[in-house]
Amino acid sequence: MAEERLIDDDKDKKYKIRKNADGEDELYIDDTEEETVQEEVNFLVPEAEEDDEEAAVMTPEQLAARERAKAEAEEKRLKAVRENRAHAEEAYANGDFDGAFYYAEQAIGLDGEDGSLYCLALKAVTRNFTDFSRAEECSAAANGVLRFAADADKTALAESACGLKERKAQLETEAENLAVENEAKKSERRVLFMEKRRKAIIFTAVAVIPCVIFAALAVYFASVMFAELDYTNQILTFVFAGLAAVAFIVSIFALKALWKSCRNVKLNEKNSSTKLGREYEKKRAEIRLINETEEAFKVVV
Repeated sequence: MAEERLIDDDKDKKYKIRKNADGEDELYIDDTEEETVQEEVNFLVPEAEEDDEEAAVMTPEQLAARERAKAEAEEKRLKAVRENRAHAEEAYANGDFDGAFYYAEQAIGLDGEDGSLYCLALKAVTRNFTDFSRAEECSAAANGVLRFAADADKTALAESACGLKERKAQLETEAENLAVENEAKKSERRVLFMEKRRKAIIFTAVAVIPCVIFAALAVYFASVMFAELDYTNQILTFVFAGLAAVAFIVSIFALKALWKSCRNVKLNEKNSSTKLGREYEKKRAEIRLINETEEAFKVVV
């Protein structure tokens, strides 16, 4: 019983073997306390934004993985920007303005606040400020230069566009001459179209008024068709109905002629309806784009 109590008392103790003084193996109880070493795993947990509801339910490991994915995506985006910029600069140097503008636009799509990309796009789309036919793209590139380009980039761009003032002066002279010629042609056509419209109004009145009168008479005699024993009212009903039908057909042609004459009068005042007017508007549009481009070059002092 004493041995059992000793065993019970020592059951949780740790026994080890060691050599005694006579060189023999013996058991001994190791009473030293072992320190429990816990391996610490550190995760870099980003500070979540207040409205980041997704982060609130994510573990530190998930948050760290998400941040790594963001960093990888950002690096991929920056690499694509660099590659597209390099392609755009190479194409521009080789005189491939369409290719340069394409790659510059691709880079802008990835980094819409890089002013130097807008400068490159503007030079490419205008073919070194000699062609402003792509109005929408020119305007977008100029607006990007105005908003995002550094003063140094604007200054360099203005120096490379030194020929714009001469181009603008030439366009203004051409536009002024076209305006005079265009207005003279309009005046000639205006007299002719106004006269045709006047005649169409008269023709329409001559056709429509009798049509209304004949139709009213036909309705009236139809309402009293059987008031008399003879066939007078019936005959008059059919006669006026026939006359109203003929006048109605004539009225349709008259109204069509009136609509056409009114349309010609209206179109005559629009520059887009004639080749001369379109050429004039094209010159004016190019002048506006040059003004917008020059405005983008201005450096705020």
